[in-house]
Amino acid sequence: MREEQTLSVLGQTLYTVCVKGDNPGAVPIVLLHEGLGCVGMWHDFPEVLSRATGRTVWAWDRWGYGKSSPLTEWEANSQYPAFEAETMLPLVLDALGLDQALFFGHSDGGTIALLFGAMFPHRTTGIVVEACHVYVDELTIDGIADADSYFAEGTFREKLARHHGDNTEKAFRRWADTWLSPSHRTWDITEAISAVAAPTLVIQGEHDQYGTWGQVEAICRSVAGATALKVSDCRHVAHHEKRDEVVAALVDFYDRAAS
Repeated sequence: MREEQTLSVLGQTLYTVCVKGDNPGAVPIVLLHEGLGCVGMWHDFPEVLSRATGRTVWAWDRWGYGKSSPLTEWEANSQYPAFEAETMLPLVLDALGLDQALFFGHSDGGTIALLFGAMFPHRTTGIVVEACHVYVDELTIDGIADADSYFAEGTFREKLARHHGDNTEKAFRRWADTWLSPSHRTWDITEAISAVAAPTLVIQGEHDQYGTWGQVEAICRSVAGATALKVSDCRHVAHHEKRDEVVAALVDFYDRAAS
């Protein structure tokens, strides 16, 4: 059963959910949502993952997303994943009483998971990243430029507003403006993530509209022992589009990582 609560972190209120697993002693799983994501956009994935693994699953809306406190600013900022990894995520884990965790990060959430794993290896049992970015490629820029156009037209804005409410405009603009900023073109964390020591699985949809297979190759070159899974006939959200395949891979990976 899903339990809802709020956390107070750096004076901000973060909306949080927990799905308790059958094995309370097992290392829990922490979900880190994408750049325009939130708890609501995981849909029933936390429950499905908890049932399949027997582990407790945590998820929350990052500051400025979903039902959490609004952003106080939204200027383009290439360092926002590093801020989430170095400052916010450790504080959230402390508030939840989690010394260690297994992570599943989607898109921006994957970037945050890798940076956290590099900075806090003692708190990182295993990392799964899906559709993750570690440098800027042209497909990413093209995909976000398209999203920016759809947002301006209104339909995409309305869809996001169902999940983010009053946070919609600032959350979208920080994400889009950051990625489309000329100063962001040199962003590259491949060297930073070489410090990741935890077992790592890299998942990518075959037809991901926001990133190339080169992202996967770059992560696997940087992170010792990382393995890759290409999900065929799939775009950016493999955990929804190819749910059974992804969950089966997660069950196997998390059992081995936590053993």
